[in-house]
Amino acid sequence: MTEFDKTLLQQLSRLQAPDCPSIGALGDFLDGKVNAEEKQSLEAHLRVCPSCINRLIDLRELALLAKTGEAPPPTLTKKLKRLALFLVTGEETSSSVLERTRAALSATWTTVWEWATPRFLGEVAAATAVAVFIVFLGPTLLQQQPPGTQSRGEQIKVATELTTQEQSVLTSLSLAPTGPDPLQKQIVSTLEKLPKNLLLEETRGVTNVEVYKKAAPATVLVVTDQSLGSGAVISSQGEVLTNWHVIQGASRIAVVFKPQRGVEVKRELAFAAIPIKVDQIADLALLQIQTPPQTLRVLSLGDIATVEVGQDVHAIGHPEGEVWTYTTGIISQIRPNYQWKGSDGLLHQSTVIQTQTALNPGNSGGPLLNDQGEIIGINSFRGEGEGLNYAVAADVVTGFLQRSTSTAAAPSAPAPRPSSYRTESYGTNIVGVYINARVPPPDVWFVYGESREHPAYAVAGKVTATDLNTVIAGGDPQWQSLVYYFDVDCDGEIDLIGDSSKGDGTIDRYRLPEGLLRVADLAKELAQALQQHIIPYSQLRICR
Repeated sequence: MTEFDKTLLQQLSRLQAPDCPSIGALGDFLDGKVNAEEKQSLEAHLRVCPSCINRLIDLRELALLAKTGEAPPPTLTKKLKRLALFLVTGEETSSSVLERTRAALSATWTTVWEWATPRFLGEVAAATAVAVFIVFLGPTLLQQQPPGTQSRGEQIKVATELTTQEQSVLTSLSLAPTGPDPLQKQIVSTLEKLPKNLLLEETRGVTNVEVYKKAAPATVLVVTDQSLGSGAVISSQGEVLTNWHVIQGASRIAVVFKPQRGVEVKRELAFAAIPIKVDQIADLALLQIQTPPQTLRVLSLGDIATVEVGQDVHAIGHPEGEVWTYTTGIISQIRPNYQWKGSDGLLHQSTVIQTQTALNPGNSGGPLLNDQGEIIGINSFRGEGEGLNYAVAADVVTGFLQRSTSTAAAPSAPAPRPSSYRTESYGTNIVGVYINARVPPPDVWFVYGESREHPAYAVAGKVTATDLNTVIAGGDPQWQSLVYYFDVDCDGEIDLIGDSSKGDGTIDRYRLPEGLLRVADLAKELAQALQQHIIPYSQLRICR
C-alpha cells in the first residue's frame, strides 16, 4: 500500500456529510417511494457523502441477492460488510492499519473457500463494487476535502457559542420567505421610476397648487408583496391610514414618501410598516411605520358636517403606478350605510361620499381632500357606471381611530430560535451554517477578518440556496445595526439596500444604491474561496 493509498483511506473514513438519511429513507429512495423534493434532496446528499453511497450500494445488491441463491452464513456476510466499509480511526498508525487490513483479508479468504455458493458470489461482487467505487472516486473526494475542515463531532455549534449579531442574522434569514421576493422587486421598480414620473409635477397649473403642496408630502405609496396602493400620514408618530383591501393577504408592507424637489430621490424613501388596526366592514386599515422619518408632514381629518353636495374635492394617489397624481372633481352625493362588494370578496358597509373625481386602481387608500387640505374621506372603490367613485367618509374614519380594540388578527408568535446550528469551517476565516437546509451546501456563509468577535460579512442565497445574491454587513463596527445588500435579479449588481437599525434582522427602511455595487466585490473573499475550490460545492456561485 502506497502512502497515497494510506492517506486516501484515512480521508475517506472521515467523509460523511451532515444529516445522513436513515436506512429506511435510502430504501424508499431505491423503491421510488419518495416525492420529487425528497428525491432531489437525497440525490444532492449522495453526491457529497461516500458513506451513504456505500449504504445505497449495499441495499441495492442485497435486494437483488435476496431473490436468488442460497443465503450465506451470517458470520460471512458480517465479515464481508466489515471489509467493504472498513473504517480507519485517526488514532491508528499506518502500521496498525495495515495489520488490521491483512488480518481481515486473511480471515475473509479462509471463509470464502469454505462457502462457495451462488448467493455468496453475489455478496463478494457487492463488496467488490464498493471497493471499486472508493478506489475510483476517492482521489476526487480527497482533493475536495478542504484544509481545516472540522471533524463531524466539531460541526455542531450551540447557539450560545454564536454572538448576538450572528444569531440575529441567522434568525432573520430563516424566517424570511424563500424564492424571488415580490416586495423587493416592487420597491426597486417604484424607486427607479420616481425621477421620470415626478417630472409631471413641473407642468402643473396654478389651480389648487396649495392643496397639492400641503397634501402630497403626507400621501404615501403603499407597497406590499402583492399590490400597490395609497395612504395618508395622520400622526407625527408615523401612523398611516389606508384601505383594508390594499394590505389584505400581504406578508410585508413598505411605504414610500414623495421626494422633495431637488433632493436625491434614491435615499431612504421606503420604510417598513405593520398593520395595527383594521376594519374589514368599512374597508379601513391603520399602519404604523416601524422607524418613521424624523420629520413628517401630517394630514388632519375634516368635519363631515361641513361637507355638501356640489363641493369641490381633491384626490392624490398613485393610479396604475403613476405616483402622486392629482385629480379634482365635485361631490355628487353622500350615502349613509352604503353597501358594496369589494375585490376582496367581502360585503362592506359604511357612509360613503360619491364623487366625480377620476379614480383608478392605485388610488385606493389615498385621501379625499377639501379646499383646506383636510381629509374628508378615504378613496376606496369605483362603481360600474361612468364617474361613480366612492370614498369612506371622515366620520367613519374618526370612529375607527377612536375604538380602543383592534379587529386585526393577533400576530403570530415568533418562531423559536434553534438551540444549535450545524456548521462547516473552511480555512481560518469562512464558516458555513445550516439554518433550513437538511443537506449540503449550507444556507449562510460567515466570513471573518482578523477578529472573530464579529463577522466581516455574511452571504446567503435568497432566491435559490446555491445562487448567492444577498450580503449582510454591520452598519457599525459593533454590528448594532445591519445593512442588507440585495441583488434582486441575480445579475451581479446590487439593486436594493435594506437597513435594520435595531440590528435584530428586521428591515425598517429601503433605499437604492448610490453607485454601482457588485455582489462579488462585497463578498470578495468568499468568491475567491469558491473559485479556488477551497469550498468544495461546485453548485454554489456568486451572482454575476
